[in-house]
Amino acid sequence: MSVGLAPAADRLIVTTEADWNDAWYLVCMKVSTIGFVVVDARERVAALDALRAAGITDISGYLDAHPAVADRLRHGMVILDVNEAAVRMFGAAGRADMIGQRTQRFFDPLCTAQVNSARAFATGATAFQQQAHSVRLDGSRFETLFCVVPRADGATSGLWLASFVDITEHVQRQTSLNTLRDELAHVARISTLGELSASIAHEIGQPLSSIGMTAGAMLRLLDRDNLDRDLLRRQCQRIVDQVARAGDIIDRTRRMATKRDSVRTLVSVAEVLTESVQFVRHDLDRIDVRFSLACAGSDALVQADRIQLQQVFVNLLMNAIQIHRHARTMMPEIMIETSDHGASVVIDILDNGPGIDPVNAERLFDGFFTTRAEGLGLGLGICRTIVAAHGGSIEAGARSHAPGARFSVRLPLHRT
Repeated sequence: MSVGLAPAADRLIVTTEADWNDAWYLVCMKVSTIGFVVVDARERVAALDALRAAGITDISGYLDAHPAVADRLRHGMVILDVNEAAVRMFGAAGRADMIGQRTQRFFDPLCTAQVNSARAFATGATAFQQQAHSVRLDGSRFETLFCVVPRADGATSGLWLASFVDITEHVQRQTSLNTLRDELAHVARISTLGELSASIAHEIGQPLSSIGMTAGAMLRLLDRDNLDRDLLRRQCQRIVDQVARAGDIIDRTRRMATKRDSVRTLVSVAEVLTESVQFVRHDLDRIDVRFSLACAGSDALVQADRIQLQQVFVNLLMNAIQIHRHARTMMPEIMIETSDHGASVVIDILDNGPGIDPVNAERLFDGFFTTRAEGLGLGLGICRTIVAAHGGSIEAGARSHAPGARFSVRLPLHRT
């Protein structure tokens, strides 16, 4: 195959070496900020064709099951030409340092971009883009936005054009912002736990009190002449159960207080809400709140950090409780309702308190804004940040047909 491009009626076709100076090529090669690489992908195209000829239709699944084949595809591309931006980006002395090398030399061994591009083109894609872990000639790593398109229609010629944009600084800034967000979230959790200290102490006190009473009863049983072993066994089991309950409370509190990296898993919205209510149960009881939790579609699942979602709902519940406490609401109510909206689930936290002051409505989610003298003003701002990081949204407003406030959290649903 000759390498080069010449203009045809409405497209560009592969022809001879002398035609590399046509317009599209000049534009790409002269760009000073984007690294362009012309790639000979004939080996990869031939390998994919061989898989199809063997009757394999699910090429993506086949590559998952045969990592050696996927690795061969990573090695199946050779660099034909590069522009000066690519030379600088990859730390080469000149174009000759890169031309003729196989492309995997410039990707981290664990980077999936090359194999994923093969999957994409095998299923009919006309372009591919992914963040990639790239490697300079001196071995140093950096982050790029990697894009590749087949130069000719259908990707059958094997002449592909790849581009690299160095996004290392952007990734570092994003990492710093995520770290700052997690730091603020941790501060807000500690603040919330401080407000919940009476509730936590009460929760732990209940099983400890039960353990003490049961142990006293066991001592009295041991003083009897006719020892009832079955009753003694039941009392021992009661102590074991209460110890487990106290341990669960301590573990739950420790998880909320621990500073750690965000970990996202598939979680049940109903379970997270139930766990969040456990944190504030004593505070609900202290002001005699009539509380209800109604989960429509209790099997709703979201991809989320369980502790961060708990933080959001605990904070919203605590705000509602404090509003009732300060306003001295007659017959206070707090309701949680969930509803399925196709691609998302909406969780509404409703109360029958005085509602949201219109003067404060626009500033409600601003950092360090608070209407309470003892408040830090971090809670609602962190709630919005956490929800947004999960691809969702949060809003506040008045209830539709009753007095009070409504906070609505919308999260994308995980569909199996």
